[in-house]
Amino acid sequence: MKLRLIRILLVLLVATALHYGMARNQTAATPPAAPTSASCAMPATASKVAAKPYPFSTSIVSGVKLGGKDTTIKLVQDGYDVKFASQDEADTFKKNPAIYMAKIIDAYKTARPCPLTTCPVMGDKLDADAYSFVYEGREFKFCCDGCMDDFEKDPAKFVKIWDDAEKAAQDAKK
Repeated sequence: MKLRLIRILLVLLVATALHYGMARNQTAATPPAAPTSASCAMPATASKVAAKPYPFSTSIVSGVKLGGKDTTIKLVQDGYDVKFASQDEADTFKKNPAIYMAKIIDAYKTARPCPLTTCPVMGDKLDADAYSFVYEGREFKFCCDGCMDDFEKDPAKFVKIWDDAEKAAQDAKK
């Protein structure tokens, strides 16, 4: 009886190992995505994120300036990141999200188009697959979403780069 139980357990163990081994081999057979450029190590597929970044530097509920990553409450609603200055604001949002989501969606629709032709972090040429998001009424584009980390560290730096590029484009048209 004990021998039979040991054999059954051994068969189950081998079957499980084979199953997971095959799954791993199938995954390994799929080649990794190629980097977007030689200078940016983020794969092209990484630029496809689940939620569009939050377009404001203030809370959608109260208008209070958001703190750092440690103090800001964040959730995803309808494919967009939404940020709050407090849990109370998040709770207020959840009671009637449609009112607030309309403002976020409108920010994306009415944003001024990106005047940049190269990634402001890596310097790579921006193409149709560029990582795009809206911040303070401006459409920003980066070669990959990894460059977003640099933006989040110092948004004012990139707003200035954007504004300078827009001014240069306007001056060139004169």
